[in-house]
Amino acid sequence: MRRLLFAGILFVTFSCNQKDSDKETARKLEITYSLDTVFVDAGDQFIHVNWSLTSSDLSKDEKYLYNFQTGAKEPGLEIINLEKLQLERIIPFYLDGPNSIRHSYFNKVYAMEDGTIYLSDNYDLYHFDLEGTKLENLNYAEHDFEGEKLPEDLRVDLNEALSEDGKTLVALYADKKLEKAPLGMVIFDLENKTFQYKPLEFISKMEKYRTSLYLPEYPDYPMGAILDSYLLQVKNDTLILSTRSKNELKFYSWKTDSLNSKTYESQFTSQEAKINFPKRVESQEEYERLAKETKKYVKYGPLMFDKKNNLYWRLSSEMDKMVGDSLVYKTVLTAFNKEFDQVSEVLLPKDYKIAYKTFVRDGMLYSFLNVDDEVAFVRIKPSISE
Repeated sequence: MRRLLFAGILFVTFSCNQKDSDKETARKLEITYSLDTVFVDAGDQFIHVNWSLTSSDLSKDEKYLYNFQTGAKEPGLEIINLEKLQLERIIPFYLDGPNSIRHSYFNKVYAMEDGTIYLSDNYDLYHFDLEGTKLENLNYAEHDFEGEKLPEDLRVDLNEALSEDGKTLVALYADKKLEKAPLGMVIFDLENKTFQYKPLEFISKMEKYRTSLYLPEYPDYPMGAILDSYLLQVKNDTLILSTRSKNELKFYSWKTDSLNSKTYESQFTSQEAKINFPKRVESQEEYERLAKETKKYVKYGPLMFDKKNNLYWRLSSEMDKMVGDSLVYKTVLTAFNKEFDQVSEVLLPKDYKIAYKTFVRDGMLYSFLNVDDEVAFVRIKPSISE
């Protein structure tokens, strides 16, 4: 039975002046929002929550959430009707046969306008229809696309983005062991079956945010890393890059080989995570101590486009204070216009926690909430005026 929980509706008004690298002032917005929580009815089944819905994507018409059952022994794709808040059906996937996938661990689901989906594990990209029929398969390392291939000592990294039309896959590349920050970008043209890679000097600057764990039994291979890297989005022939550690956006056009950037200021959070860790640690205890320390620093989330309001939203957080051994965070919602000017920001309630999965639907931000293994969404519902 579907349950609806309305969490003490909260109204807030906020506005902001823009300060960016172009020193222009964007038009202010006044935003009033409310919060509520809704539950999804799974019927007599259980929605796969083991990976916090991170392997999921919103359909282009915003009616469905496609959630892949990552790590399941018999995986499937769950079709969640967001209008009815119901689990509608599950499409089975197989590890053998003509429509097989080689394992069930996928961290990316891309929903396409034509109703097909892509699944990615950063090694392979599978293209399926919504009946589970495999349409295509691309292996990043052994593809036969035209163009110069990556040198043998390099590999495609774990950061990638697929364009809205499904024609271009962009990823970063790095050294074979992933010991250092990425070195540049690769571009798979899925329509024309071409490949290219471009060194990008500015990407390697992310090295300052990296600490690698080397254990005595494996002195030459990193067993873990504390790191930040770029979050990627593709818009036409431009790669938009953001990081969790710095309040800025970079825009790289591979057609013109040009780089632009915008920096922002927040009245609530630090401009940058001032991390000063060693590049290498050799004990699990020290590694875990440093990982815990990073939880205190500011973290900027990805941009999420709101088609209804023509805005980008971003959630960020930073430690506000410690109560005993517990960290208390301040969480900020920031709005950007389509030109990526910051137009507003506001503090969210102290009990609001940033979820592993958040998306924008019908002008609202949906954040996944696991309530005793039931799927719920906390919704931020903005009303906007100038």
